[in-house]
Amino acid sequence: MVDNYVILATILSAAVYGLIFWWKARQGQDPPSPFDRYKFAATLVVALIIGIIAAFSGISLSETDFLLQMGAYAGYVAMVETILKALFGKAWPTSFREA
Repeated sequence: MVDNYVILATILSAAVYGLIFWWKARQGQDPPSPFDRYKFAATLVVALIIGIIAAFSGISLSETDFLLQMGAYAGYVAMVETILKALFGKAWPTSFREA
């Protein structure tokens, strides 16, 4: 049985991850960089794919390990995005685009 909460948790953790790193990057820039919806959407798509794979693999979301699982899902998204950036370079949507 597929646990849909795993998919939702993965997307939520990726959204939090994306917002935290956007906010962090914004702190050191003058003027602050605008929010890039394109990059954020690409992060959420990666999270959706990871969540679907996890859910169909039989992983379930448990109350006792909720925070641990949320951190792990954000880590999976960051790792997969880094690998995709390394493979595809600037062609990958979450890489910095030229203005």
